Amino acid sequence: MRLATFFGCLTVFLLSVSGLGAEPAIRLRVQTAGNAPTLVTANLPASVSTDALRLLLLPGRSEVPCDVRIGEGGTRQLLWIHPGGRREYLLETDKAPSAPSRWQARLTGNGLEITCDGRLVTRYVFSGAAKPYLYPIHAQTGVAMTRAFPMEQREGESTDHPHQKSFWFTHGDVNGVDFWGEGEGKGRIVHREFSDISGGRVGTFLITRNEWRAPDGRVLCTDTRETCIYDLDDLRIIDFTVTLRAGDQPVRLGDTKEGTFGIRIPTSMELRRGKGAILTAAGKRDKEAWGTRAVWCEYSGDVGGEVYSISVFDHPGNPHHPTYWHVRDYGLFAANPFGWRDFQNNPNADGSITIPAGGQQTFRYRVIFTKGALPAERLDALYQPFASPAKVEIAM
Repeated sequence: MRLATFFGCLTVFLLSVSGLGAEPAIRLRVQTAGNAPTLVTANLPASVSTDALRLLLLPGRSEVPCDVRIGEGGTRQLLWIHPGGRREYLLETDKAPSAPSRWQARLTGNGLEITCDGRLVTRYVFSGAAKPYLYPIHAQTGVAMTRAFPMEQREGESTDHPHQKSFWFTHGDVNGVDFWGEGEGKGRIVHREFSDISGGRVGTFLITRNEWRAPDGRVLCTDTRETCIYDLDDLRIIDFTVTLRAGDQPVRLGDTKEGTFGIRIPTSMELRRGKGAILTAAGKRDKEAWGTRAVWCEYSGDVGGEVYSISVFDHPGNPHHPTYWHVRDYGLFAANPFGWRDFQNNPNADGSITIPAGGQQTFRYRVIFTKGALPAERLDALYQPFASPAKVEIAM
C-alpha cells in the first residue's frame, strides 16, 4: 500500500503491521540517497493512535528523538533525523519519553515565536505587513542571520528595498498584480489560519493558509505553507514548502526577475562589503552567479567578525528546475524560476507558468544557516537526500 508523502521526499511502503503494544511491534527500514543525515517524515499506520512513541535505532537500540504531527490532509506523521544511508528502527509506545521537548512555539502579538532550549530561533510574522515572513532568524550560536531593516533600525545596516523582509515568498506578477513590491497599487498576502503547530523534540512544524489579494480586494489565489524548523548537527535548517492554489480562474505567474523565494542577508555579509562570497552548485562565484541556474546556492560572509553562511536548495519537483538565482552583491538572495527575459537577456524568452482553474503548484526549498562556509562537497552530500525520494518500509 502506497501512502501519501510530506515535502515530496518520501515514498512509503506499508508491508505488514500489527497492533502497537508493550513489546515493539513495528520495524522501520529506511534508505536515503547518500550517507548525509536528513529529516525523515513517514505516515503512521492507522493502528498507531498514540503520540507517546519511542524510536530506537538498531542494532544498539539507541533512542532517536521523534515528533508526531498532523500533516496536510489530516494524516498523522512521524518525524525524526535519520543519520543517512540504510538503517533499521523499532517503534514502540513510551508513556514517559526520555527525550525532552526542546522546541516551543507561542503566539506573541503579530507573530508566532519559536524557541529551542529557551533561546529565540525565529518568529513567523503573520500580520501587520504586506506578506508573512520569518524574522529574526538565529543560527545555533545565537547570531542573527537576516537583515533587521525595516523591522528594526540598526547602526551600519543598509536601508534599501524595505519590501525585502528577512525571509519570504511572493512574486512580482500574479495575473498582472505585483506582490513583490509593497504599497499602494500592490497586492497583499493575507494570513487566514494556522492549521498545525506541532513538534517539540525534533523541531517546530507549522502549516499556515493565506490569501493573495489584489489591490481591489479580489482573491487571486490561496496558498498553504508548510514550515519545518530544526537542527541537524551544526546546521539550523528550515524546510519551506508553498503550494499555490487557483480558484475558479487560472493563475498566471508572469516572467519577471522580481521573485520569488527570498532572503535578505545581514549587511555585513554582503559581497559588496568585501568579505562576502557567493557559490553555486554549477561553480559560479560572486557576481557571475546572478542569473545562472543551479540546484543550490550558498552566500557566506562576515557576521560579528566570523564567517557564517546561508545555503538554499531547490527541489527537483519545482517548476523550471534548476532555478535561476537572483542573488545580488547588495544582499538579496532569491531563487526565481521565472525572470527568463532578464536572466537570459532575451526579450523573447518567457518563463511564465499558468496554474489552471482549480489546479495547484508546489515550491519546495531547504535553507541551511550555519557558522562557517560549507564546502561544495558537503553541500552536494546534503542535497542528495533532499532531492531523491527516500524509501521507508514499515514491517513486522
